[in-house]
Amino acid sequence: MVGLRFSPDGRQIIAGDYPDGLVEIWDVLSGKLLTSIESGYAFRGSAQYLNVSSDWRTLYVSKEKRKYERVQEANKDLLRWQFDGEVRAWDLRNGQLQKTFKHQPARNIRSMQLSPDGARFVTWEEVPGTYELRPKQAASLWNVQTGQYLSLPDGSNASLVFSPDGKTLAGAINDENGHAHAVKLFDVATGQDKLSIPIQDKFASVFGLTISPDGRLLVACDDVYENPKKWDNWRSWLKCWDTVTGREVASFPGAPQSTFGYSQFSPDGQTLAVFYGQGDEKRILLFRVADRKQIKAIDLGKPKGGERSITGKPAFSADGKWLAVMSFTVPITKPGGQLDVRDASQPRIYLVDVAAGKVRETLISPHTFGRDACFSPDGRLLATSGQGRVLLWDVTNLGGGAAKAPERPD
Repeated sequence: MVGLRFSPDGRQIIAGDYPDGLVEIWDVLSGKLLTSIESGYAFRGSAQYLNVSSDWRTLYVSKEKRKYERVQEANKDLLRWQFDGEVRAWDLRNGQLQKTFKHQPARNIRSMQLSPDGARFVTWEEVPGTYELRPKQAASLWNVQTGQYLSLPDGSNASLVFSPDGKTLAGAINDENGHAHAVKLFDVATGQDKLSIPIQDKFASVFGLTISPDGRLLVACDDVYENPKKWDNWRSWLKCWDTVTGREVASFPGAPQSTFGYSQFSPDGQTLAVFYGQGDEKRILLFRVADRKQIKAIDLGKPKGGERSITGKPAFSADGKWLAVMSFTVPITKPGGQLDVRDASQPRIYLVDVAAGKVRETLISPHTFGRDACFSPDGRLLATSGQGRVLLWDVTNLGGGAAKAPERPD
C-alpha cells in the first residue's frame, strides 16, 4: 500500500494500491471500509500518486497513457508520440468523480503535486509530437476552481515542491542535456519568477527539493558528475538556500559515489531528517536547523552480499519527538524473473528518539514491498504499508515499552 495518511482528526486513514490504482478510506477505530475509488491501473511516474485536499474532501490522481509509432521524416527515423493523460478529482465522501483536468491536445501526466491549501496543483508531463527519441517534457500550474493552467519555464524537472503556505512553488530548471542550471521560485498566483538561484556546477542533477515549515529554507540534493556521459563517478551534496535572498546558507558534501535522498522537516521546523546512502550502508542524518549542523547519524543496517536495501521516506510524529523509517532488503538478481514479496526480507520499522538520535524500538513487519509510514495526529498510532493492507501499530508507550500491532483486523 502507498500514500498512507490520516485525516486531520485522526479518525480515518487513506491508502492506495500500486499499480492497480485502487484507493480506499477506512474508519480507524472500527476498521470499516468507508469509500473505495478505482482511479485506474497505471505504472505512473511515482508510486506516491494520491493527492488529498487539506479539508479531506477531494482526491486528485493523475493518469498516464501513451503510445508511439515509428515514422520517417527527411530520411530520419523518428518516433511520433500520442498521449491521453489527465488529472481526475473524486469526492472522498461518496467516491463520485467530480472533475477532469486535461490539456488540449492531451499530454502524458507523469506526476502531480497538490498545494497545501488545495487551491492549485502542479503537473510534470510529456508533450505529444514527433521526436528522435523521448518526447519533450513540460510542467503546468493548475487552478483547481477554474481548471485553467499556466505553463512553467521549459526545462522544469519533476522535483517541484510547494511552500507550506501554498504561495510559492520551487523547482530545478534543466538545460537541453538534462543538467540543472538554476533553481527557481515561482509566485503561485501568477506563475512568474520570484527568485532564481544559479547552479554553478556544470554537470549537476538537482532533485528532492524540500521547503521548511516557515518557508525560509529550501533544501535539495545536488549530484555533480565529471562529464555528461559518465554516470558512474559523481559527488553528492546537500544544499540549503535562503528563500528570500537565494543565498546558499549551508552545504554538506557526501563521500564519492554516495547519495543524499529523501528529506523531511519536523513539524516544528527544528530538525531536518535526510536519507544518506554510501555503498551498502544506509543512514538517516539529523540536522539542527537553527545553526545548520549535523547532530546525529542513525545506521539503518547493511544488507548481506547479493542484496540491496530499500528505504522509505522518514516520517515525524506531530510533536517532532519521534521519527519512523521503514526499510527492507531484496535480492539484487533473481533467476527466473520477477521478485515475489517473500523474496524480500521482513521490513524493519525503526522508531527514532529524535532528541537522543537513537533507535528506541525496531518493529518487524509482515512481508511487503510497501515502505510508507505515518503517525496519527495524536501520536498514538503508527500506520505502515502492508501487502494489500494497512498495518496500525499502537505506539502509546513508545520509549517506555515495546510497540505492538492492534489485535483487531487491519
